[in-house]
Amino acid sequence: GRYQVRRDRWNGVAIEIFHHPGHEYNLDRMVSSVKASLDYFTRHFGPYQHRQVRILEFPRYAAFAQSFANTIPYSEAIGFIAKVDEDDVDYPYFVTAHEVAHQWWGHQVVGADVQGAAMLSETLAEYSALMVMEEAYGRERMEDFLAYELDQYLEGRGGERRAEMPLYLVEGQPYIHYYKGGLAMYALRDAIGEDRVNAALAAFLREWKHRGPPYATSLDLLRHLEAVTPPAQRPLLDDLFRHVTLFDNRVAGARATPLS
Repeated sequence: GRYQVRRDRWNGVAIEIFHHPGHEYNLDRMVSSVKASLDYFTRHFGPYQHRQVRILEFPRYAAFAQSFANTIPYSEAIGFIAKVDEDDVDYPYFVTAHEVAHQWWGHQVVGADVQGAAMLSETLAEYSALMVMEEAYGRERMEDFLAYELDQYLEGRGGERRAEMPLYLVEGQPYIHYYKGGLAMYALRDAIGEDRVNAALAAFLREWKHRGPPYATSLDLLRHLEAVTPPAQRPLLDDLFRHVTLFDNRVAGARATPLS
């Protein structure tokens, strides 16, 4: 490929984006996302293990990105030629954060080849990227993105031909391990706090970092999440991860009290 290379650095880590000449539209937001991701994940989970992060553009014969060790192939279709308006969800920023998160979830921790494996990689990468997005854009802007994730989950379960598995037993069902997974982790964060959730993920990482077989399973992750979840919130933890639960919330009444 006749690439041009956008170069930057974060705390001694080289950032390199190999792109097709003329596809510079979103390079700034991708570099910003890499920096914000490295900063958040290092602060909350643990150190980055390489000396560089490389993103490589490839043509839109396919529309995905994938994270290898310090190298991320990334389709032009989902980032490099995207037109992101001011009110749009910044998906090049999010996809970049998600793929950088795999340098922790999927590379530092490898899941066993069993049900629930994708929860340890895709769900945790989705949650991690949501936290980076929230720091950059604020809580209010996240509502649009979470609504999109909810729509994708509901659409996916509506087309399920076999059985919708609980999140901790997900088996090759992207609408669960991506969309429901991100929503579940975000809801748990709201219920028990970001510090508790991130402390559990950091402890999980320390236990399983770069370990060989037997590899981690979703039960190991749930063990760490349960350890930081107050007893009153344990039923919610079960609803989010061990069961298939749809919440039907509505306002049953309202009362106003006049103030001076």
